[in-house]
Amino acid sequence: MNRRLATVAASLLLLAATVATAGPASAAPASAGELAAVDDFGPVSVRGGGSTVLTAAFQGFEGDPVQISVDARAATNTDPRSTTGHFHVRHVHTDGRLVADFEGDITCLAGGGREAIATGVITKGEAPWFPGTELAGTKVALSVEDNGRHGDRMGWVWGVFGQPISDCQGTVPFIRTTGGDFSVRG
Repeated sequence: MNRRLATVAASLLLLAATVATAGPASAAPASAGELAAVDDFGPVSVRGGGSTVLTAAFQGFEGDPVQISVDARAATNTDPRSTTGHFHVRHVHTDGRLVADFEGDITCLAGGGREAIATGVITKGEAPWFPGTELAGTKVALSVEDNGRHGDRMGWVWGVFGQPISDCQGTVPFIRTTGGDFSVRG
């Protein structure tokens, strides 16, 4: 069991390192319109849910279905204290056994264009796949890319595996949803 946890943690660390060191291929200078959009710090929200099937990158969990739902809103992108909302995550192994099921409160929300990052704290849940793992009080980061009714993307980082997570810090939405729909405004 410890080996499986280590494999998952190593996969997440590798993913985080890859995301952290990857830079943009080429960035064109921002136009005046794009700069105005960046300065728009009005209300932001992310609502909806998505499901996916884990890929081979998640060794030992390939083929597992994962569902994530988020309902969060903030008065502005610049004041995380205005954030309210809730999240729920469910991960089941291909053999039907529960890997983890947890939910919590959103503590920070930042969005821009079609993407949003929501961080939160788990308030209750269980992770029978990882006996002895305490979930309550652990931070999570959820990221969403809204691509219309089909083809959204999502990503996540769990503090459960020792990842340091700060408010409104997350990863790129790295896996395409196979069902559901997210709506990002902001």
